[in-house]
Amino acid sequence: MVNIKLLKDMFLRSENTMAVRVKLRISRRSKNISETLIVLVNGSAESEEPVIAVTPDTALKLGFSLNDFELVEVELASGKTYNLISKEKVVLELLDEKGRVLSTTYAYLTVDDNLTEPLITDAAIDELGIQVISFKKGLWRHLNDPTNVVRKSAK
Repeated sequence: MVNIKLLKDMFLRSENTMAVRVKLRISRRSKNISETLIVLVNGSAESEEPVIAVTPDTALKLGFSLNDFELVEVELASGKTYNLISKEKVVLELLDEKGRVLSTTYAYLTVDDNLTEPLITDAAIDELGIQVISFKKGLWRHLNDPTNVVRKSAK
């Protein structure tokens, strides 16, 4: 017999657990539009190129239309699906607690209707110089930070 309460406790976040989230400014230079978001640092989301996954609302705020995307097959741990991915790259700027730019990279933007929060893939994490210290505690540092600097997950 499966204990549903135990499963919920195992997989749902509590006040004592956290994930690594960072503040990013996403810019679409061709339209001179930007949005600042808190995004999940998802090391298990693998991609060859840096990718940021957002909701359709965020894509619209950045001035994207359906013609700006291609439909691609995406392989998830739960199986294959299809997502829209931008034809042009956006600029990602990793921001510190005071809004200063720590690093910058270019990334493709993918749109997912089922997304509960925006996330970046492993390639984007590496390109931005994010080094996770503890996923569960939400601790990280930037590649250029001294080793004694520990940053907390963005809120």
